[in-house]
Amino acid sequence: MVTLTQDFDGFGNHLLLTSHFLANVAENRYPLAIPSFERYAPFFEGTSRHDYEGLPVSLQAPSPLHRLFFHTLRLRYGSHVLKRLPWVQRLLGVRILTDHGAEEVNLNDPDFVRAAHSEQLLIHGWQLRDKAHFAQHGDLIRRIFRPVAVHQQAIERVLADNRRAADVLVAVHIRRGDYAGWYGGAYLYDDATYVRAMRQMQALFAPSTRVRFVLFSNEAISPTAYAEFDTGRSTDHPLEDLYAMAGCDYIIGPLSTYSMWASFYGRVPLCHLHRPDQPLRSLAEFMVFEDQPTKQWEPNRAAVAQV
Repeated sequence: MVTLTQDFDGFGNHLLLTSHFLANVAENRYPLAIPSFERYAPFFEGTSRHDYEGLPVSLQAPSPLHRLFFHTLRLRYGSHVLKRLPWVQRLLGVRILTDHGAEEVNLNDPDFVRAAHSEQLLIHGWQLRDKAHFAQHGDLIRRIFRPVAVHQQAIERVLADNRRAADVLVAVHIRRGDYAGWYGGAYLYDDATYVRAMRQMQALFAPSTRVRFVLFSNEAISPTAYAEFDTGRSTDHPLEDLYAMAGCDYIIGPLSTYSMWASFYGRVPLCHLHRPDQPLRSLAEFMVFEDQPTKQWEPNRAAVAQV
């Protein structure tokens, strides 16, 4: 039995991690509980109806003991305390698994699969992945995480309104807020960075192509910063914005699991701006996210040295 306990700030983080475990369960058929996803469950057809298409998955922790550990691990220092008391885990018959530094944990490791079937595992980490089966079970994951009707209808209205006078919709993810402290603000880009990227993006299409940029942000967007472009908006609801992004033709923005999920769900080509000066030279730089290995953009240092 595997229970996911980690709480994340990001919507995309929850979707991505949970989906990797769903893909792994589809392959290995061990029981999985996802109480960590409970606050988002009402948004989706699968989780709101407890319909996981035959997979042995539940939203609730399976026992009072699991619920106790789940709530303790979510306390500010709960995970640090429990990890330093392995005898408590042994006494109560559970085992807490966490990340191993910067390295990803492969969920297809035979030792993990055996333990998932025979032990009570509490997963309190982020970098646990089944990259071998994530894309393979993509359609299953998309069905489980299809928005419920009220949100799906709002998403469809947003996309219809924005497509009415456009040939191409480009989603621009202007991530702010919490990015001020993430990696020292390395991905907190100013308006000028997005304007430059949008100009370069527009130049990749014929002048006659009507390109509309749909702007998404977790902060207020300046009404004048993007006035030179044809722009549109969504509803500012986190789910509806995410899935409206998934309905665009291209996505640009900083490194983010939010835009990764939109790319995966809608099969939309994505280009992450790994640096504020990263150029957009070709549509070939965009790729649909399926959690495959990617190469971060780096400037041509030899050319820079010659200048």
